[in-house]
Parts: sequence; structure tokens; C-alpha cells
Amino acid sequence: MYPYYYFRYPKPGYNPQLQNCWNYPHAYQSYYHPVHFYRTFPAVNPQLFMSSAKKMEVLMRDASTLLVKMAESKKFSYELMAAAQQSKKDAVEKMIKSTGISRIPAVSYTPDGLSLHFESDKEDTQKCCDLTLKLRWM
Repeated sequence: MYPYYYFRYPKPGYNPQLQNCWNYPHAYQSYYHPVHFYRTFPAVNPQLFMSSAKKMEVLMRDASTLLVKMAESKKFSYELMAAAQQSKKDAVEKMIKSTGISRIPAVSYTPDGLSLHFESDKEDTQKCCDLTLKLRWM
């Protein structure tokens, strides 16, 4: 029986024709040929990254304003939850607009919670940044 299935490339000096090939300690070893892949990366230009960070600041500010309103006003949170659970999308969007935020998020809700998806300007040709908040009430 030849031990071909134990290794892929035999070491030099290994002869499978020998009767007792188990004496060779290198029978179970194989060559290791490291393969190096060198990736080339594009030149670093932080301009888009910096503009994305600026636009994300606006999204974070709006999200923070909305979260503060939800956290501090029990009446607002109760009415928002009730409208979302009853699938009154217009009422939910109207309540979110009433907080005074500049970017109105896309709202989706389940019986377990609320998901708010903020996106950067719609006029941007490149979608640079977005922010998703998921809040649970069950």
C-alpha cells in the first residue's frame, strides 16, 4: 500500500517501491511551497473619507436629537410606539418630523421594535454614508 494519500508532494529520496516504506519519517511530510500574493492598493486620497465623515456628523446629530426626544419624553415615546404598532406610517413620520431634525429617516417597524435608516443627501452621486438605528420595545 502506497502512502500517497498522506502527502501531496513526496520529499526527495522517498521511494514508494520499497517494501517497508513506513521506516521513512519523511513519508508523512510534504513540501511546503509558500505562495506570495502581492496586492497593489490604489493611492490614498482622504478627501472622500473626510467628506463622508462630515456628512456622517449631520446624520449623527439628527439621530442624537431624535434619540434624546425618545429617551426623555414618555408621552412622545408612548405615542410613537402606539402609532408604529398600529402601522400608522404617516403618524410615525409626522412625529419624527416634529422633533426638528433635518434628515428624515426611512422608518420600518415590527412588533418587536423600530428601525430608522438615515441616509446622506439624495443629490449625491456617490452614496457616502448611512446610519441605521434599531430600537426594541419588546
